Amino acid sequence: MIRFAPLAALLLSACATMPDAAPAVEQIAYETNSWGRVVSGWVVGPGEQGTWYERVNDSGQPGPVGPYELRYHMFAVSPVQKAELEALLAGLPDPAPNPRDCKQFRTDDLYGTLRRTRGATTEEIAYNQGCRDASYQRFMAQLLAADTLVAKWGKAAPVARTEHYASDGTLVAQ
Repeated sequence: MIRFAPLAALLLSACATMPDAAPAVEQIAYETNSWGRVVSGWVVGPGEQGTWYERVNDSGQPGPVGPYELRYHMFAVSPVQKAELEALLAGLPDPAPNPRDCKQFRTDDLYGTLRRTRGATTEEIAYNQGCRDASYQRFMAQLLAADTLVAKWGKAAPVARTEHYASDGTLVAQ
């Protein structure tokens, strides 16, 4: 009887359930801000859709002041494109570096958030381009490569919607 115990254990272990793989990324969103106002951003997914948006300041005033528009470009995202985007973001450090830990910091630079949604869970990674530490800049290079890629897709699509904002950020018209 004892001779068959290892065999029984082996057979029972074959019946054990495997843990589920991590759910696929359904949506990736990225936003860049300056002085509390949107500069640009994008959303890829769910499905094969994407939106890229940019702030356009026609007031003639420099920086994120004065009335502005947000222009939205809608585009299709192929499975190959989505895989390319996910590959750019796959190597991000976990946990992401904290810009508050920087030794070299430049104030008033762009900042924002990357969000990846899997099922009911959304992972948020805040970033601040003002951190000039070499290790943080490697992290930023990955984020900026993803942003550049999606911006290219968005800029190739026509403007689908425009929102007009007052100087204080209040929506005036769509």
